Amino acid sequence: MMKKVYSAEERYEALKLANEIGNKAAAERLGIKLDTLYTWISKAKTGKVGFCDNPGNIPITDPNRLKQLEKELQEAREEIEILQDALGFFVKRRKK
Repeated sequence: MMKKVYSAEERYEALKLANEIGNKAAAERLGIKLDTLYTWISKAKTGKVGFCDNPGNIPITDPNRLKQLEKELQEAREEIEILQDALGFFVKRRKK
């Protein structure tokens, strides 16, 4: 049986999904072996050049990535809070 070869973009997307939903769930959803995913994670952490660059060619080990994700998370939380306040306003208004 021939071994499946994954592109750098496929590996990047798999690692991104694993980061979002967990390694085991991502491997199951994508139909890849968990050991394969762990190997990719290890190689990405060591910064193997060209192994897992995203489509914008920014390595997953980019030190600014964490700051960017934290900022996006904070913005999303603020948006959720605004939407919850608006929902509460309309629910109260409708009850009257």
